[in-house]
Amino acid sequence: MSDNVTENPTPAEPAAPEPQPEPEAPKAEETDWKAMARKWEKLAKENSNAAKERDELRQKSMTEQEKAVAKAKAEGASEATKAANARLAAAELKAEAAVKGVNLAELGDLIDVSKLLDENGDVDDKAVKAAVGKLAKLAPKPGPSGGDFGGAPQQQPASLDAQIRAAESKGDWDLARQLKTQKMLNH
Repeated sequence: MSDNVTENPTPAEPAAPEPQPEPEAPKAEETDWKAMARKWEKLAKENSNAAKERDELRQKSMTEQEKAVAKAKAEGASEATKAANARLAAAELKAEAAVKGVNLAELGDLIDVSKLLDENGDVDDKAVKAAVGKLAKLAPKPGPSGGDFGGAPQQQPASLDAQIRAAESKGDWDLARQLKTQKMLNH
């Protein structure tokens, strides 16, 4: 008998398709951004002019009473905006002063916050910073004072660790123990 074994040939792997050249991307139309900007600026001006014309027509068609009401509304809104901006300027002044370490408790009422607003009535950040800079130079520096009787300035208390070391170096063991107990309770 003969061994007639047929070998199973392994199927040939399919050939990888050859990469096809990618189609060229369509050339993007180059945009003339300056021309587009001019176009949109022209449209904005036309819209602005149209809005002005509409307001003029509306104003012409108003009765005297309607005109008075519109004027009163505009004045009220303007006053409310000025008042709100003044409060905002005062708040920004206090915040900037706090950052610089200036206490405005006694000086706050003396400051004219209207000088911290620009010609449009908005808060002028540069004016706020300049005012705080001037106040920082004029404000008394915090520190120990002798009071009205000219007493000696008091020193700041030392940290607990420094107080413990001082008590131990003096041999005051009771004070050292009390300070160590206080230190444990604080942590």
